[in-house]
Amino acid sequence: IPLLLGLGLDEFSMSASSILEARNIIRNLNYEDMKVLSEKALNADTTEAVLALLDEALNG
Repeated sequence: IPLLLGLGLDEFSMSASSILEARNIIRNLNYEDMKVLSEKALNADTTEAVLALLDEALNG
C-alpha cells in the first residue's frame, strides 16, 4: 500500500476482510513520505532494495 499510494493510486479493490487492516496502514502513512518512497523504489537496483524500503516505511 505505501508504494502504491506514493505512485498516486487512490482507489483500492480488496476483500471486505482486508479493509480494516488497509485503513490502519493508510492512517499511519504520510503521503509526501510515500511519494519519496516511490521515487527511491523506482530507482532501486534490486527487489531486495525495494523490499527494504517498504519494510522501513511500515516498521520504522
